[in-house]
Amino acid sequence: MQKKKNSRSPDWFNKLRQILASERTVKLLLLFLIVLFIGYFTYDSFLRHDNFFSLRLDLGNMDQTVWNVLHGNGFTLTDPMGTAQESRLAVHADFLLILLAPFYLIWSNPKMLLIIQAVALACGAVPIYWLAKKVLKRNWIALLFSTAYLLYPTIQMNTLHDFHATSLTTTFLLFAYWYFVVENPVAFSIFIVLAALGKEQFWVISAMLGICWFFKPKFKAFGAAVFAVSSVMFYLLFWKFIPAVTPSKQYWALEYLSDYGGSINEILKNILKHPWQAFVSAFAPDRLHYYYQLLVPTAFLSLLSPWTMIFALPNLGINALSNNQLMRMIDYQYTSGITPWVFVSSIYGFAVAESTLRTKTFVKKNSWKILSVIAGVCILGSVYYWGELPYGARSRFWFFHTVQPEKAAMKQVAVNIPSRYSVSVTNNIGAHFSEREFLYNYPINATNADYVVVLLGDQYAWPSGDEQQRVLQSLLFDKNYQLVAQSGLFFAFKRQTL
Repeated sequence: MQKKKNSRSPDWFNKLRQILASERTVKLLLLFLIVLFIGYFTYDSFLRHDNFFSLRLDLGNMDQTVWNVLHGNGFTLTDPMGTAQESRLAVHADFLLILLAPFYLIWSNPKMLLIIQAVALACGAVPIYWLAKKVLKRNWIALLFSTAYLLYPTIQMNTLHDFHATSLTTTFLLFAYWYFVVENPVAFSIFIVLAALGKEQFWVISAMLGICWFFKPKFKAFGAAVFAVSSVMFYLLFWKFIPAVTPSKQYWALEYLSDYGGSINEILKNILKHPWQAFVSAFAPDRLHYYYQLLVPTAFLSLLSPWTMIFALPNLGINALSNNQLMRMIDYQYTSGITPWVFVSSIYGFAVAESTLRTKTFVKKNSWKILSVIAGVCILGSVYYWGELPYGARSRFWFFHTVQPEKAAMKQVAVNIPSRYSVSVTNNIGAHFSEREFLYNYPINATNADYVVVLLGDQYAWPSGDEQQRVLQSLLFDKNYQLVAQSGLFFAFKRQTL
């Protein structure tokens, strides 16, 4: 009689399987990935700033606003296109910047904002893990979604595109949605308010979530309150507060929707009156490519659960209908109100796809494995083509290592100008001079500022490279100014009377 083969696995292998299958192991791996993300992107963003690739628009603007709040100058900055001090509210209702001011007591430096941004965005992987584990019932699939989030090209690009308060709202919205799912109104309120303080239009998402709370039997009153408060805040900001502090008495960003009218009432009216025009614009070829870049990293799973993508519509609609092409590039912060819902919908979409595949005999037992492989291939392909890891096709990692020949001179001047003096500086190096009350966008106020600091050669020079060169030539012969530093294309002037 033939002996039966021992099919038992070795003890060490069984122990290894138990360790890998444990929730503790998965959580430790998630923590490791989050720390790795924070470390890499903090380093990369610091490198970008230290080598003078960060900009006055917008790292310098944000830094100046936070610095002004801390130093008692109010929620203000210098008009980037003028000389007046203006309320930050004239630009955006990103009151979140006020809450960041205490961090400057630890370290008053634009890099503090870069650290905060990297940490905040990395933490968005946590609610994604919680939601995926709850919906899909598997630790490793939950980890896959968190990893996909950390590798998502728009997250990586936003982390390296200066600093924007609105970028932090990606994480706040994810936490807010999680606490909506588990019915924790207190935690939800904290995170939805933080999200709404990131930018004015996020009050719309808050109102939409308020409607969802209303349909939970125990939370009707809470949902009605969230909807009412959010709607009132949206109305006050767009129709009252922002117009009140702008010279034109009109929200400046409406110019991006000028194809539909000149005021918010007119824009809304024309979109509702002529929906076909909006529909044609929303599905133009460049828009379709934009949607493709947003959805392909999660294997288009969002399309299988479109109801949660409804929360992305306020931001997605603005970007799609805008005449500003930058708003349809995944490089920028305009995706911050869209990314959370791509992942929330993808998690639910994975569940729908798995449930459907289970009905097919030939893949019944392996449906989740097949979907995981497809999702993994999509995210790896996306991070290679559009991501910011060192060997990606479009990665700027090695470019940020470039040391400009003028770096030493620029660094010395930046360190030696006291914050009490006003500076007119070119946008391409403005973030290094922004911790002061008065900061002008060169050549604005170049004949009145205490210091004038110029780095020529910017391909995006405003109003033009020729105009910057012309003003520079006049400064070289201006008896009121002294040339205190010059290296290559870098020039620094000091007012003679200082």
